[in-house]
Amino acid sequence: MLSEPEHSVLVGSLLGDACLSKNGRRYRVRFDHSASATEYALWKYTLLQRICCRPRTVAVFDKRTCRHYYHIRYDTKSLPELEWYSDTFYPNGWKVVPSSVELLLTELALAVWYMDDGHRRTDCNALRLNTHGFPRSDVERLANALHSRYGVHTKLHQAGKSQWVLYIPSRSAVLFCEIIRAYVPPCMGYKLL
Repeated sequence: MLSEPEHSVLVGSLLGDACLSKNGRRYRVRFDHSASATEYALWKYTLLQRICCRPRTVAVFDKRTCRHYYHIRYDTKSLPELEWYSDTFYPNGWKVVPSSVELLLTELALAVWYMDDGHRRTDCNALRLNTHGFPRSDVERLANALHSRYGVHTKLHQAGKSQWVLYIPSRSAVLFCEIIRAYVPPCMGYKLL
């Protein structure tokens, strides 16, 4: 396993926007952020630079809008240590919430996951974690881990036919923000209450 903070950043990123794939005999993790999140992408890179290749700007074509959008992208090196992350997060070839997620959710991992996939509600003092890519049972596992480890209460909200998000009501949202505040760089402070 990797050292801290590398391990926690990878855990939070794999719960969020990052993806892991095989590159030859080894695995690598890809980080891809919109150009508007460049400062955040580079903050994350500084925590991982020992194991990552340099960030680059890429143009991504969106077929829906027929436009190019610029992203900051970088990958980890292909490392034997990443096999554990593959076994844990991709046991059957697709991303899952591991059964050990409660133990993996350090404050830094929680902060990275929220910065990747969370947002502050503008109509109330609540938060939302976008968990669209996970089945309901995995989202429930995340909800249970947040409550058991940190005392954060959440509600599952349906966001599509078979998609679910975690809603964090105002009282727990304040607690959640206090837990992660020390790990959130100034460029992402707008996501906090």
